[in-house]
Amino acid sequence: MLEANRTPETFLTCAIRPAGIMGEGDVQVLPKMVTAYRKGQTKFQIGDNNNLFDFTYVGNIAHGHVLALMALLQTHKLMPTRPLDTERVDGEAFFITNGEPVYFWDFARAVWHEAGDRLPLSSVWHLSADTAWAIGTVLEWAFWLVGKTPNLTRAQVRYSSMSKYHNINKARTRLGYEPLVTLGEGIRRGVQHILAQEAEERQKKGQ
Repeated sequence: MLEANRTPETFLTCAIRPAGIMGEGDVQVLPKMVTAYRKGQTKFQIGDNNNLFDFTYVGNIAHGHVLALMALLQTHKLMPTRPLDTERVDGEAFFITNGEPVYFWDFARAVWHEAGDRLPLSSVWHLSADTAWAIGTVLEWAFWLVGKTPNLTRAQVRYSSMSKYHNINKARTRLGYEPLVTLGEGIRRGVQHILAQEAEERQKKGQ
């Protein structure tokens, strides 16, 4: 996308790079965590929970896209004048997040709490990342033999123990971006959407 910027000269592009998209309609982050709660897996934690992670409410990402479009239209309106490098939007990439890096397992527990989990922290079992990786390796091989996927995989271990967060100052200064919905509110909206869908499915089956 960035390579296409100004080819031709009047065609302007930029890139929006979101992280950990979640909210209503999310099919990756929140549904998997709610499913883990349903399976009684909230009693386990991998690692020391010192890895910061960025999650982003989907509405904030849409807001970032709108701001980027408005900035590109403004640049196009001023052509052939080019903006200063420190103000430029076209040809640039922008991280869009909630600006609230959170420890991974704190986020997971906030999701589980919204879904109904009340397990005290004193009941949580801690597994080191190395131990969990070894267990995941054994389980993957064992379940591969029967054509199934285990509840714990090496990919899950890696994802839940890595640090992954971004600086959004560039989006703030050049796009005027600020998250419209807080992380906590985004979790509430997303989980309640899932619970409402589950209730609707139960109602349909009961008819």
